[in-house]
Amino acid sequence: MFSPIDLERWDRRAIFEEFLGLDCSFALTRELTITRFHSYVKARGLRFYPSLVWAVVTAVNQHKEFRMGLDPQGRPGFYDLVHAEYTVLDRRSHNMASLNTEYDRDFSAFYRAMSAALDRFEADGTLTASREDSVLLSCVPWFSYTGLSFQMKSSLNFLRPMFVWGRFQERQGNIILPFTFQVHHGAADGYHCHLFFQSLEQILAEPDHFLAWSGMT
Repeated sequence: MFSPIDLERWDRRAIFEEFLGLDCSFALTRELTITRFHSYVKARGLRFYPSLVWAVVTAVNQHKEFRMGLDPQGRPGFYDLVHAEYTVLDRRSHNMASLNTEYDRDFSAFYRAMSAALDRFEADGTLTASREDSVLLSCVPWFSYTGLSFQMKSSLNFLRPMFVWGRFQERQGNIILPFTFQVHHGAADGYHCHLFFQSLEQILAEPDHFLAWSGMT
């Protein structure tokens, strides 16, 4: 469900309109410690990609600034819930494609749904429909990196955040993941990104509490 913002009462209106006019997005790259999260996933024989996608989208859904969009009339508003649109490599052509999985607060349910979508794509190239109430996620597991930015012709009508992570590395007993987050400045400031990272890092540090995996892979 999409709820338009009452612009007359919105305390962020001036900031939103200024950055929308400037067509301004920004990207942050951070190293995340995923030691406990990785151990939890590995110990249960789970795939890392759908596990981390769930963690990221769960953190996103805790903060309305990253559930922002525009309706067909161009009015800004917030989705009650956003879902996962993520890239996958076509091993036949070596081109990237996008799949979409509806978010579920229950990790096990989401994990099974996304794994099934990945398996179908791997088997016969089955795609899923894109949807506006999604955030964009991608992974470059072939290498690590220290910085990343997205160059877009125009972000005026693109308020959805984008997330990318690379190959993780072991360092001094910890597993470190490069993670990039890009968002339109009209939707969020650095403070909101700080809140997002707090939510995500809590999930990564306490997977037993948040993932609560049950059942077969």
